[in-house]
Amino acid sequence: MSTTAPAVPAALQEWRARREEALAAPHGVLAQVGLHWILADGASHRPDGVPGTWRRTAEGLTVTWESEELTLLTEDPAAVQVERTGETSTVRVLPGGDVRLVSFGDDVQVDVIPRGDRIGLRVLDPQAPRRTGFEGVPVFPYDPDAVLRGTFTPRAAEVEVGSVLPWLTSTLPSPGVVTLDVDGEAVELVVTGRSTLIVTDQTSGAESADWRQVEARIDGESVEVDLNRALNFPSAFSVWATCPRPPAGNHLPLAVRAGERRVEPTAR
Repeated sequence: MSTTAPAVPAALQEWRARREEALAAPHGVLAQVGLHWILADGASHRPDGVPGTWRRTAEGLTVTWESEELTLLTEDPAAVQVERTGETSTVRVLPGGDVRLVSFGDDVQVDVIPRGDRIGLRVLDPQAPRRTGFEGVPVFPYDPDAVLRGTFTPRAAEVEVGSVLPWLTSTLPSPGVVTLDVDGEAVELVVTGRSTLIVTDQTSGAESADWRQVEARIDGESVEVDLNRALNFPSAFSVWATCPRPPAGNHLPLAVRAGERRVEPTAR
């Protein structure tokens, strides 16, 4: 009997290459080196290692800096309001989503990220050891049998989930649920976004990350989920992440030894 490992499909190899290229981007997940929360107290803050004076009031977040301290990365009027007086720049960040706002030093960049009732500054350094030493994400061996099939039921809803941060919850849109055949058992899972399944399984927190995500291929009522494409969230790599947890009940009652393995998150 042959013990030769099954060949990894070319499409999966190409997909993995794109995944690792994105992770290793100069200001991608692996470049995260800090996360500072700006208090809503109206006081001025100068976070460690981040230039500028940051202040949060009822009107939002502003940052002021002199001359060459910071470089503004966006002047999109939908995202920021900019004032310049001589060598002083003041920027107010408008309410909305994440904004890649400024850079300093050797192309260190800062994202402004609203989360719940807080606003954070996420710092991204291309020279982070986690990024410069990156040699790929450990993965389980390819398993051609790690494909689940089932049905999709439209059931539009808003789903509240927790996160890697104990104080943070968020609401994710859900188009419906999938019912997968798992060793003859019907397992119902909530879909979030367009087609994402955020799940745990019997390897979670040990051989694999605390939870992972995988895209469901939804074609009308039919669903196919290739667990070889199960991905770690940023929180699997970095202690500075804010990733959502799975919706309640999104658990696969089997050991999914396919897709990305566990890595140890680090601060740098």
